[in-house]
Amino acid sequence: MRLHGRTATAFRSLGRDLVRWYWPLASDMAGQNPRAMVAYTDQGRARVAAGEPVASLDDLLTVAEAFVDESATLGRRVSFFGTEGRLVQSPRFARRLLGEQPVWNPQGWTAHRRAHRSLREQCRRARAKGVVIQEIDPRRLMIGETGEAVQQLVARWRATRSMAPMGFLVQIDLTTHSESRRVFLALQHGQLAGLLALAPVPARDGWLLEHLLRDPDAPNGTADLLVDYAMLQLATEGVQWASLGLAPLHGPVEGWLQRVRHWSRPLFNFEGLAAFKRKLRPDRWEPIYLAWPREGSGWRALLDGLRAFAGGSLLLFAVRTVFRGPMPLLRALCWLLLPWTLVLALAPAAPWFPHAAVQLAWVLFDLLLILALRTLLQRHTFAPRTMMARGRTARLATALAACVSLDALLTAWQAWVFNIPRVTTNVDGVIVLLACAGPLVAAPVLWGAARRLRMLARPRPSFDWPSSLTT
Repeated sequence: MRLHGRTATAFRSLGRDLVRWYWPLASDMAGQNPRAMVAYTDQGRARVAAGEPVASLDDLLTVAEAFVDESATLGRRVSFFGTEGRLVQSPRFARRLLGEQPVWNPQGWTAHRRAHRSLREQCRRARAKGVVIQEIDPRRLMIGETGEAVQQLVARWRATRSMAPMGFLVQIDLTTHSESRRVFLALQHGQLAGLLALAPVPARDGWLLEHLLRDPDAPNGTADLLVDYAMLQLATEGVQWASLGLAPLHGPVEGWLQRVRHWSRPLFNFEGLAAFKRKLRPDRWEPIYLAWPREGSGWRALLDGLRAFAGGSLLLFAVRTVFRGPMPLLRALCWLLLPWTLVLALAPAAPWFPHAAVQLAWVLFDLLLILALRTLLQRHTFAPRTMMARGRTARLATALAACVSLDALLTAWQAWVFNIPRVTTNVDGVIVLLACAGPLVAAPVLWGAARRLRMLARPRPSFDWPSSLTT
């Protein structure tokens, strides 16, 4: 990696979650002295490589083709996710644009910021709120109170995301080969406001700004200040290449991928991520591709890549996302509850309820749920707000989850004791099943939202600095 790591994914190839395939010297077929490697995740029938092979430019295509051939003998298909396009020089590979990565020359950053009024203003705002940047020895990043504060920051940052945590190339790993990393912390009055972790790109004598985490309560401009400070540090050290990594679906991607970029916004804001990187005015944008053997399927290669990010099953990833209580799902629950309550109110008491008073109680209960859900949706923006307001929202979400859980138990009890013995048609059975399934599904969704809100209602992590840091 130190010899041939020229891409933004090269350092990630050392991750503990990846398998490494080594290509030997021609005179050493036993593989004791490899001169190239491919890091990949095994998805059963597929191997998804982390970018291009880590190899010399002369060996790159040979290594990629050898990896494909070796995988084929094992019945495995292959794709290379996050390549810079060199593999297409071989007629054996096809490619699809995934997005673009912004690139800067830190040597021009001082002049860049002088002409960038918005960047200067954002940095000024953060400094005015007491934010300062401190470089930390990465080997101490997960030790003692510093490590606890960083873990809380990561947890709070994840709580602002609707989607379940992803793995593969975007997994937050700050400990693997930490001696080769650089880490900058944003601190505000002794509290951790943000973190920027850099990974080396040795063959370019450059750095990837790999993880940029901002606490939800951090002042505006904290992320900008972290990037600005790191770029100025790199400039003083003579570094000439730096990137913030892939902006997925940015640039002239295929039309259907543009639609995915738009439709997925409630769960993952691709446009917002790209907008932040555009705001910093990169010197240029470099295309990033998915590559696969031409005899294979581009759709299957893309699906294999998505499974790699999901950590295996896309269905289980979707379930984990649902149980986080994402905003779109909470809105859907609120809207679905409206017609259900109307049907409940208009239905005849017999044979669906033991008594008309029971029917009225269920209708009133559902109306209260609708009002509480609407109130939660108005507050449940996961945007920075006062701790008191966030605490009230967390308590409301917890109370809602408890009420819907009780609803699920009471509905199941009524169905078992009263409704099921009176079911005479398939339609009756479906109605009873829907009545039981609704609160049973809604409860874990609300508990997931409540967990995230409770995490955000905690105070920001703090620790004694700079005595706890080694710079």
